[in-house]
Amino acid sequence: MIQIMVESDNNLINCNNISKQYGFFFALKNNSFTIKKSTIFGIAGANGAGKTTLIKILSGLIKPTFGNVEIGGMNYKENSRIIYQNIGITIDESFLYEELTVYENLKFYCNLHLIFEKGDIMREINKLVERFELTDWINEPVRTLSHGMKQKVELIRSIIHRPSILFLDEPFSGLDYAATDRLIKFIREMNQKKNVTVILTTHKTDLFQQLCNDLIILKKGRIEKRITDEEFDEIESLF
Repeated sequence: MIQIMVESDNNLINCNNISKQYGFFFALKNNSFTIKKSTIFGIAGANGAGKTTLIKILSGLIKPTFGNVEIGGMNYKENSRIIYQNIGITIDESFLYEELTVYENLKFYCNLHLIFEKGDIMREINKLVERFELTDWINEPVRTLSHGMKQKVELIRSIIHRPSILFLDEPFSGLDYAATDRLIKFIREMNQKKNVTVILTTHKTDLFQQLCNDLIILKKGRIEKRITDEEFDEIESLF
């Protein structure tokens, strides 16, 4: 995999005047910010504030109406292949094939990214499935899984190709307390041991406090405030 390089200022992602318009409605309007490499970056805000729209633009799933996104100094239009090789994403829409088994879904995405030798695919899948306690369901069709289990498979799918940037939109939705705790530990491990840059949204403000180094708060499609880790004690009063 070709790794994304960063500039000397350590900014991995640069967003310049990002706007997204649907008819006469602006889901996002004139947002500019940077995300540094190897951070856990939060996108907060009430329902309808534009969090999911922004994360879809950052990950290249949709295009902004105005403005541009650069990742490692590259844009999606000219360097989409390199960028997509380096990112993983989970959002509110599933990328899984319901009629295929857990193993078949994950094998498909391994083959899609072409980073493993044929014999290594099964070992990699088994390792991650065991880590997320899904071994007993590996040969079950995805449609038979609970919402929480599907969330786990989506997460494995998003990291199976070892991305350097991970986008997580409401990754804790549907998870119980124990699963939430395991996911927190996993995100920290990805960030601290593998230097993965994580960008996440969640409606649970305490999780921003536990995980994030940096945070923006959206209100009606605009950045209302940016918070760094030393200010996180004040986050509850900002919603």
